[in-house]
Amino acid sequence: MEQRGRVLGSRYELLLPLASGGMGRVWRARDTLLERPVAVKVLRNELAGDATFRARFRAEAQHTASLHHPHIASVFDYGEQEVEGECVAYLVMELVEGEALSTLLEREGRLAPARTLDVLRQTAAALAAAHAAGVVHRDVKPGNVLVGNDGTVKIADFGIAWSASSVPLTGTGQVVGTAHYLSPEQAEGAKASPASDVYALGTVTYECLTGRRPFEGENSVQIALKQIREQPLPLPAEIPPAIRALVARAMAKDPAVRYPDGAALRDAVEAVAAHSPTVPVGGPEAPPTAVLPAAALPAAATTPAGTPAAPARPVPPRRRAVVRLMVGAAAAFVVVGALVGVLAGAGGADPASGGATGSATASSTPARPSTIAVVAADLVGRPVTEVQAELVAHGLQVQLVPAATADVASGLVTAVAPAGELAPGSAVTVTYAVAPVVAPAPAPAPAPANNGGGHGKGGGHKKDD
Repeated sequence: MEQRGRVLGSRYELLLPLASGGMGRVWRARDTLLERPVAVKVLRNELAGDATFRARFRAEAQHTASLHHPHIASVFDYGEQEVEGECVAYLVMELVEGEALSTLLEREGRLAPARTLDVLRQTAAALAAAHAAGVVHRDVKPGNVLVGNDGTVKIADFGIAWSASSVPLTGTGQVVGTAHYLSPEQAEGAKASPASDVYALGTVTYECLTGRRPFEGENSVQIALKQIREQPLPLPAEIPPAIRALVARAMAKDPAVRYPDGAALRDAVEAVAAHSPTVPVGGPEAPPTAVLPAAALPAAATTPAGTPAAPARPVPPRRRAVVRLMVGAAAAFVVVGALVGVLAGAGGADPASGGATGSATASSTPARPSTIAVVAADLVGRPVTEVQAELVAHGLQVQLVPAATADVASGLVTAVAPAGELAPGSAVTVTYAVAPVVAPAPAPAPAPANNGGGHGKGGGHKKDD
């Protein structure tokens, strides 16, 4: 077992244990050749003797060493050696002077929206670089997000990462990752994708904003089932609507609805941050009604190339909210201007910049609507994540209520109440379908005693092929 003062590879002196994880322990160490501090991750002894685990650990070094980005902790070296008859495998990494996000959250409870966006932006940028290289992290969690003393964020521990173009190291259907941050598709045993990392980072963001994990349970299986079937409690009402919609889309159950990869999430965060931590408020006069559109903030995401991305799931025309001419063309222009102001992102003018005079800024800033038109018929039958994102983006509080039914596909909205003209901040209950739990069939009654035999082991349950 590794111990303080031991030198690995005739070069790396172990000084102080920093953290322990499922695969090994991380040490603060000294590179005696280059005279610099480093972090050394040593694989657990019971795993180092397993060739499969060593292959996974070696893959971590290869994958991470190929990634070069300011927000990815660099890998310097990898080695395997025999110490006192035992195989020791170790990974030498960049030492980040700071603390893990998990430690920060334990101390502070929750983070302010502006600080959360900063952590999210930097981490998403790191995932963007990894995804561009064909690497999926698969274990994004607060413990793997390192916050430096200078505020720089670096993601670490690609220990169960793998190249998206290669055969995974785990067996088919084997769940890999931390259940609290596991995407629904991973919980169901499907192959992870960049969108899976987006979901995990969305749950980390949720935890930063609320001080709690989205789902809890008595064991990993319970938590994984909740990831598949349940919706988290709404974010606090004081969280700006644009941030609420961002998190809702990142945590969508359907990976096709989420931001497709780290680059799209990073671009969306930067778009929100341009108007954050609070959405711009309007002037003294506001239009009487804002009509809820069918696609809200999620459509503002961009592709890694910077071109506008199509909505993740187009809404059929028959389900789109009908725009009513309630206040004439002038009011409609103000409503459209309000949406453009929220969704424009980095491509538009920054309200904080000096590019416009005070009077011009005041006249072009959209007014906040006094009521919001919610039409239940336009929302029923659509994915609950889309409906939730649209409602919260317009300043409404959403309470999600699952309803077991076999008549409607799981995840689709079955009812919305109340409907009509609602004031901003009003609570709306959205009921959505979940698959009913099938009770196990009762055990068959034991067969009557038969002196003719048939009592051999398993004889009563064996079927001919």
